[in-house]
Amino acid sequence: MKFGYGLAPAHHGEILQGAFRDADGGTRQGLVSVPCGIFWSEASFLPESSGEVTADPPGKWKARRAAEIALGRLGVKNEGDRLGGRFGGRLIIRSQIPERLGLGSSTSDVAAAVRAVADALGARFSPDETAAIAVEAELASDPVFFGERFVHFAQREGRVIGDLPYPVPGFEIIGFDADPSGGGVDTLNLKRPCYTSSELDEIKYLLDRLRRGLRARDIQIVGEVSTESAKLNQRRLRLRGFDLLVEMAPRIGAVGLQIAHSGSVAGFLFPPGGTGNPKVWARLEALQEELGVSGFWRFRVGGQKRLGGRLGGASRRNSSARLVPLRQFIPPWGQSAALSMI
Repeated sequence: MKFGYGLAPAHHGEILQGAFRDADGGTRQGLVSVPCGIFWSEASFLPESSGEVTADPPGKWKARRAAEIALGRLGVKNEGDRLGGRFGGRLIIRSQIPERLGLGSSTSDVAAAVRAVADALGARFSPDETAAIAVEAELASDPVFFGERFVHFAQREGRVIGDLPYPVPGFEIIGFDADPSGGGVDTLNLKRPCYTSSELDEIKYLLDRLRRGLRARDIQIVGEVSTESAKLNQRRLRLRGFDLLVEMAPRIGAVGLQIAHSGSVAGFLFPPGGTGNPKVWARLEALQEELGVSGFWRFRVGGQKRLGGRLGGASRRNSSARLVPLRQFIPPWGQSAALSMI
């Protein structure tokens, strides 16, 4: 029996989220998320003839369900000719993605589980196939399956509505939890938002403008779209300290503000190298005082190789430490694993 391993990154909220008109006059929910490789989930899977999939920790039921669906897609669930009995396995999830903040922790767990199952059986799922499994397992998912690409993604359908111009221009993000004492957001209990006709027009305009900004590699436009989408979302889920964050962005040299539209994570978007100015970190201390922000992290999207690290505040403001996922994840049964990124 082969041990399988899977790794999946998080995302960092959205550049744009809302409802978008279809060609037939209907609407569909969609978003453009920000890839974030400094947080991740990893999974190990050991096939067994137990007839069921067990998960550790037991609360990772979405990942367990995704593993079961993946086995079914591979045509081996409950088959007796592979292991001499009904097919199952042991799934272990190890994640350092904070939950309920809007970083896509559950979808990252699901993606890692699906990749681990496929790796154990010598198979591969495409990003589109993984997305479909994720939606079946958790009803809605985040687009953590597509690497550094920006995709316009229908989160309740598990489908890419349309590719956006690629490659993504480089920019840096300083991120943080804007409501560290609030306990995050229970996304399962959020009502599906409704949008007025004028809001649908505004969201379409923002998507068109985002396409132009990406095509021109103009991060100023990307930042403006992100800020306007965040403002629009305040009518549905208010982010603590939002007005202060919008006001602060240009004063610290950021081109915009991006948020998790269903979470408490926020981030300032900077041009490459823009986070290295000590004045930026000095001014961010105001967030610690006014909002109680306990720490920041920074990372790069697009452009050159990502920089990434978690920054605790003024004492570590010049840190450029990179967080690198484990290349050898040792499961309890003592076997090592090779990295499996699909």
